[in-house]
Amino acid sequence: MVSFTFGFSKKMTFLGLAGPLALLTSLSSYAFIGSSTGQPASVAVPLTSAVTKGLSENTSDKKEQWMWWKPVGSASLSWGFWKIYDSELRTPAGVYNPESPLPLALVITYDRDIDADDLLDATVEQWEHLGFSADTIASWDPQMKNAWPNVKEGDRLIYVLESSGGAFFYQPKQGQPKPYATLKDIPLAQAFADIWLSPKTAYPSLRLALIGGK
Repeated sequence: MVSFTFGFSKKMTFLGLAGPLALLTSLSSYAFIGSSTGQPASVAVPLTSAVTKGLSENTSDKKEQWMWWKPVGSASLSWGFWKIYDSELRTPAGVYNPESPLPLALVITYDRDIDADDLLDATVEQWEHLGFSADTIASWDPQMKNAWPNVKEGDRLIYVLESSGGAFFYQPKQGQPKPYATLKDIPLAQAFADIWLSPKTAYPSLRLALIGGK
């Protein structure tokens, strides 16, 4: 597993520390001081135009599939001495190909309690970093409000992406994965994945590890 530890050259603020996305957001104004060791990992996520709670029959099939897919890599993200989450990328063959990445599943196991609103705010900030317009982000914001759950320490959030769209699954610490939301806006889906996978991501070293780089 790849382990990342972030330090800061400025006075730290905990405002916005919400989890994977919030961490990336909060770190954007700080100098990066960190290291990675071990086998690289990979991550990605996408979506589509309407957000629906629950699963369609097609999405239900995805649930069965991703559980049997092979790991591409795994990564652990920490902020100072606070561990934020463990992540794992899965694909049917256990290989990530940026030219033809789908289907894939991103499995995130949280080490902190995180509110859905904080995750949403962090998502928006990352899109701003990636250069999406205010109007575009505003059109996506209502859709994403139904896509993020509140998570507790030990919970898992799984995102499955296929060419037909994306699906979120939520797994409590003591329980089985259950469908949470589907997203049907392709540009939105890609933009969500770009938070981790775009060459313009705020953290290229983390991206490299997540997509199986050296």
